[in-house]
Amino acid sequence: MAKGLPALGYSVGHYQARDLMREAGIWVRYRWRYRVTTDSRHAHPVFPNRLARDFTVSAPNRV
Repeated sequence: MAKGLPALGYSVGHYQARDLMREAGIWVRYRWRYRVTTDSRHAHPVFPNRLARDFTVSAPNRV
């Protein structure tokens, strides 16, 4: 808001913009910080690829 109001011709600083936003009941929605959720360097064994992308089936419920 402090960056947008001067573009409209108003002279407003950060603190005044904060006070105006507080009076209007407007608040900032901050972005969530990126959080890494996958540990690619784990010590667990990697299971073999038994299908090898061959998805043809000979009977129901059989691969």
